[in-house]
Amino acid sequence: MARPVRSAYRRQVERIAPPELLDRDAELAELTGFCLDDHRGPYVWWRAGPWAGKSALLSTFVLNPPDRLAASGVRLVSFFVTARLASQDTREPFTTALTEQLCGLLAVDLPTGGDEGTREAALLDLLVSAAEACRHAGGRLVLVVDGLDEDRGVTTGPGAHSIAGLLPGRPPAGMRIIVAGRPNPPIPDDVPDWHPLRDPGIARLLGDSPHARDVQRLGQSELKRLLTGSPVEQDLLGLLTAARGGLSGTDLRELTGADLVTVEEILHTVAGRTFTRRPAAWSPDDGQQVYLLGHEELHNASAHYLGNDRLAHYRNRLHIWADSYRTPTGGRPAWPPHTPEYLLTGYPRMLATTGDTSRLATLALDPARHDRMLDLSGGDTAALTEITTCQDLLLDGPEPDLYALARLSHHRGQLESRNTHIPIRLPAVWAALGQPNRAEALARTLTDAYQQAGALTGLVRVVAGVGDHERAEQIARTLTNPAQRAEALTGLVRVVAGVGDHQRAAELATEAEQIARTITHPYQQSRALTGLAQVVAGAGDHERAVGLAAEAEQMARAITDPDQQAWALSELVRVVAEAGDHEQAEQMARAITNPAQQAEALTELAQVVAGADNHQRAEEIARTLTNPDQQAHALTRVASVVGLPRASHLLGEAFALGSWLTPLPVLALIYPQEVLRIADAVRAYDRS
Repeated sequence: MARPVRSAYRRQVERIAPPELLDRDAELAELTGFCLDDHRGPYVWWRAGPWAGKSALLSTFVLNPPDRLAASGVRLVSFFVTARLASQDTREPFTTALTEQLCGLLAVDLPTGGDEGTREAALLDLLVSAAEACRHAGGRLVLVVDGLDEDRGVTTGPGAHSIAGLLPGRPPAGMRIIVAGRPNPPIPDDVPDWHPLRDPGIARLLGDSPHARDVQRLGQSELKRLLTGSPVEQDLLGLLTAARGGLSGTDLRELTGADLVTVEEILHTVAGRTFTRRPAAWSPDDGQQVYLLGHEELHNASAHYLGNDRLAHYRNRLHIWADSYRTPTGGRPAWPPHTPEYLLTGYPRMLATTGDTSRLATLALDPARHDRMLDLSGGDTAALTEITTCQDLLLDGPEPDLYALARLSHHRGQLESRNTHIPIRLPAVWAALGQPNRAEALARTLTDAYQQAGALTGLVRVVAGVGDHERAEQIARTLTNPAQRAEALTGLVRVVAGVGDHQRAAELATEAEQIARTITHPYQQSRALTGLAQVVAGAGDHERAVGLAAEAEQMARAITDPDQQAWALSELVRVVAEAGDHEQAEQMARAITNPAQQAEALTELAQVVAGADNHQRAEEIARTLTNPDQQAHALTRVASVVGLPRASHLLGEAFALGSWLTPLPVLALIYPQEVLRIADAVRAYDRS
């Protein structure tokens, strides 16, 4: 199956896609043909009215692209514009999401800093680089953008810009772009007259899905009934509409005063098509579910029928509810441990969407609240994002509040400074304790890029080790440094092969190999290829391991630093020896100019050769070491893998050569039942 570019944004697409796409085989085939046909133009625009199933079709296509695309090297990146999910309907999140995906595809670091124009220019540059990389590999880059009609940037002021205006007019290197939306509103003014989006020939009308229409009819019927239903039903609809989703059953019980059974009965059964459920963002493993309107049209219809006054009433109830947790009362601290997740995540996004900068600034400057967010999520990423959002909104105002901006900047600095001393292995410990969400959030809080990558690499191994291979893959692919990403994927290959999924292990090994070849530093590339060769050999593919090792050796010999070259060749010697080429491994070991490194490499080789039952040759290699202590160490390593009584003889010889050695404790661990016999053999050798 074709594998799209992985990034954190994939989880967003998973929230949009239906559990199963029905009766759309012809459309999926047409999308595939558009991606592969060299004679097609660069754009296609799938148009349809509401409830036609556009998002269901494209989200399924992005998450599970047909196998033909993988065989042809097609790589997919995407963005789904939707006002129903907060902060996903303007140019800024579009730029952020695509930049992340393209950096993942290219295995490069995320660009840092810069204003909006700089970030957008960087995105366009990444599109060119990614498209050229895909074409060079024999494939094609395809961008999918759904919901152009829901772009809020088109109508948020004279200085606003649309997502459509950022799409390339001349897509580079054979790139294809699939867009979807309704026939209206018209194409935004910032799209040039010559742009392909203005060509009526790119339009493709999408027929209505009967399955989507059934959901629409039933959902709208339930919506109208709720609008005139019992007070509890009206409150549930009003609160979820005002909150823009994200409230749990417990939250709604507190807000409405109704018992939880009544709330859940309405949400689960009576209004099953009006509301949908998804796992809570920070505690999905606890079974916590939150609710939102089931479709953007339902949200819009509900907001229209409720009217501005009633929506303001429900927002005010949310404000009062938030204040009750913000204010210490009766010995209870501000933002206690049982603070609803919505007040820490969804509520500030709702304030940003409605332009309530005063309340948003109050939240973004509250250290106690951010401490609670740290406890729940394991990191400060959400808090830092919240501060940035508030700063942007204040700067966009007619008269920016400079005092508030200064306080926000100071608070941001404090949050960043407290993340500079987190132990790099701590995230992996949290994952091992069964809290992967907290672990990942904590790792991403690390402000030093190298430390964050190291923490995420360790996290990949632990998450994969407990069986969550898909999440481990997702984390690995967010590493933008090629050497670190290759290392993480290599560790994942070992785990996946260890549980018997050799096909997936081979696919991951291919991906890691491709990434390793993009590393420009010879030492880092040699180490990456060496590590992969070792894992591939362990999985039984010795022919591939030999090829990778030969490539790693070539890179190692290109290293100009003598010490780095010695380290690279030393690591490679054991890999080549374990792959069965003892002669080549010995040649590499003797090419090492550093005496200590060479001795260690020959010692490793001797042990591997002994483990292959060539005991005589192993002893010969060990005895070529002229330094008595080094030779004694090598003989001890050989003794650790040969059988008795030869091991006892070698230990006696090693003991005589290097008095500093304590071989008896070493052999006691290897042959615990024979330790007395070994001791007698050593004493006998000593007397001879």
